[in-house]
Amino acid sequence: MPSAPTASLFSNAFAHPGDPLPAHLERVAQRAAAGIAPTARAEIRAIALVAGLFHDLGKATPWFQEYLLRAGRRSELSHHAETGALLLWWYSAGLDWPLWQRLAAFIAVRRHHGPLTFQEWPMLLEQMRAQWSEPDCPLRIQLAAMDLAGIHQWLTEVAARHPGQGLAAAPEPLTLAAIEARLRDRQTLGSKLRKAFGPVDDALALLAGFGALLAVDKTDAALQGRQIERQRLPADAVTMHKQRLWGGADTHRQAAGCALDQRREQIAQTVARTWLAHLDQPLLTLTAPTGAGKTLAVLHAALQVRAGLESRLGSAPRIIYCLPFTSVIDQNHAVFRAVLRSNGLPDREDLLLKHHHLTEATFRTEGAEYQADGAGQLLTETWQSELVVTTFHQLLHSLLSPRNANLKRAGQLTGALVLLDEVQSLPLRYWEALRQLFIAAARTLGTRFVLLTATRPLIFQPGDAVELLPDHATHFRAMTRTRLLAHHREPITLEAFAQHLIAQLHQHPRAALIIVNRRRAVRTLFEALRAAFPERPLVALSTDLTPLDRRARIRLIQRLLRQGQPVIAVTTQLVEAGVDFSFPVVHRDLAPLDSIIQAAGRCNRHGEAGAVPGEVNLWHLKTSKPDGSPGESLWRRVYDSALIEVTQETLGTADGWDECDFLELSQDYFRGCRARHDQLRVDEQLARGDLL
Repeated sequence: MPSAPTASLFSNAFAHPGDPLPAHLERVAQRAAAGIAPTARAEIRAIALVAGLFHDLGKATPWFQEYLLRAGRRSELSHHAETGALLLWWYSAGLDWPLWQRLAAFIAVRRHHGPLTFQEWPMLLEQMRAQWSEPDCPLRIQLAAMDLAGIHQWLTEVAARHPGQGLAAAPEPLTLAAIEARLRDRQTLGSKLRKAFGPVDDALALLAGFGALLAVDKTDAALQGRQIERQRLPADAVTMHKQRLWGGADTHRQAAGCALDQRREQIAQTVARTWLAHLDQPLLTLTAPTGAGKTLAVLHAALQVRAGLESRLGSAPRIIYCLPFTSVIDQNHAVFRAVLRSNGLPDREDLLLKHHHLTEATFRTEGAEYQADGAGQLLTETWQSELVVTTFHQLLHSLLSPRNANLKRAGQLTGALVLLDEVQSLPLRYWEALRQLFIAAARTLGTRFVLLTATRPLIFQPGDAVELLPDHATHFRAMTRTRLLAHHREPITLEAFAQHLIAQLHQHPRAALIIVNRRRAVRTLFEALRAAFPERPLVALSTDLTPLDRRARIRLIQRLLRQGQPVIAVTTQLVEAGVDFSFPVVHRDLAPLDSIIQAAGRCNRHGEAGAVPGEVNLWHLKTSKPDGSPGESLWRRVYDSALIEVTQETLGTADGWDECDFLELSQDYFRGCRARHDQLRVDEQLARGDLL
């Protein structure tokens, strides 16, 4: 074994230039623990606290200090995560913790600079034991060169400074022999480690504690010890916004006698009242017709609930609003920004944040602006905001990913109000896995989930959740805005459909939305329509376009519709979930029934046609064979054939359906879907070790 240099005093060590290591460790530990919501399991806060105390403790070696302060060379002896994790393992033996919790804190420190692959969890400690037995073990060399007595004294002082947090004076003298004894403890060997994590709850507790440590450690370094302060959001922000837009006490244009807007206001009041009456219920649904004002209704209710929980717990939950597509995020973000502006609040990311993979990531607070190439990206990715608008992808990867970059926001989910809009977009085969995940996250993280949709999928089972609009069936039955017309039982080629459209649009020169299942079909129809209507505004939309171009074209279509232009929009299904279009006529290629009903939500959305329902035409489009006869259905290679079969069975032989029939149709459809599809269970995957 090479001789070790003389140990330097722990009190003189640095975490970063100008940032003393003892102060950094204690600061990160306290902030990581404070960031865990009071509704989460206490073990999560304890994991974050202890992991924070030890995460950079391995930096107190002469090799790391030489590298940090004097631009020394990196080597195996300058690594610090392994040393900090081993010291934590020694320390946690003196705490009254179950094995899984000790292992969770150990893993958090050991992997805070790398991926958290599930299969490695039980093996990290075994690998360290094997390494310890090797000649010239780097861990042993590093520890021998550390001020162990100084670390022991510091741990005792930290416990005394923070009574009531579950910390304890160091359990025994900190020596190499004591560390080795804890490492080789027979009570924590082999199969005991592999079986340490039992239910999903334990894994989520680790992820939340790990995420809290990552977020605080990284932002602490980026902001040089400063932190983003929490902000207040007015509980009545939506009410004030409506009053400013439409004036007077009669919000949402009730004074104008608009029946649809009166219904929207009634829905909003019911949703808020129901949620406040079930403040402790973590699983909720909101089922309402398309265009019924779900976005503002649920935001109003969430702000009311946030205020109620803050009054009770002393801590305001973050609101995390999730959507399936980036094109819809921009629209909803604009609505939320308008609400905050109506209340005199500035455009700042610490109040309202938009996050997806294309986000610019500039982050503004009251006193600073952080650019995307600096701390802005980190602050955006760790959701340092009160109201976050993001994608399902970002939400689910915060818990179901091995990547450090995603997991660093897992702690922000503790106690949060998570609103999942257009939840029918989640693939059916994952429903049971998501149900398991949401229930476990509610139980463990104290998170509240609301699933919003016009076509509620059977993710939650009867008894799981509270419906925020108990009389939603009444609202569906009252809707008369659209009628779905069946043309799908006689398949036609795309070329024949184009000619039919051209003839109809010549006869009725009005705005029309055409939704097909393939990008090539969009191009084919666009070319045919452009040749037939060179003077008409015509817009194509598909994922062939960049997200920026898609957003620009969506705004163009909305502007043309407001101007009363007879715009023709040819698009794939990317406009179905939540895009605020209102066409007098919609044509939809055959698709799963929930997609068809969502497409119908882009027709006569605001009741502009009065008593005349908008037309939603359902077609079955096919490619053309060389002889011109119908070939492959355009839904193939896009949708599961079982979903199409259930759709056709549900629609039966009727010629058409009014909007008031849509709720019953969707319920029949989802029951049929669930009966046909095998479901993945997250608890069984965890037991097999292939969750992450």
